[in-house]
Amino acid sequence: MVMEQPENLAECAVTLSDRDNVATALVDLSAGDYVLDSDAGQAMITVPEDIKAGFKLALSDIGNGDPIYKYGYVIGLATEDIRKGCCVHVHNLLSAV
Repeated sequence: MVMEQPENLAECAVTLSDRDNVATALVDLSAGDYVLDSDAGQAMITVPEDIKAGFKLALSDIGNGDPIYKYGYVIGLATEDIRKGCCVHVHNLLSAV
């Protein structure tokens, strides 16, 4: 069995601030493993579900009621616990914008 190398998340998702706890997918992401930051010791993130381009994915665990940061600003609050790598959208986010 051949193991595929994980993709670099920075090449397929964008964050603009160190405060961000979500990234926006630039392309459709397939479930699997990704390298979060090749300069930070190859930290890994597992995306457990396919995520469409334009949707957000959690870069860390986010607790119910915690603020969600995108581009350095709070865009809403989590309406449930969100695991690292999961899609963040209207089903688990109360928008503040």
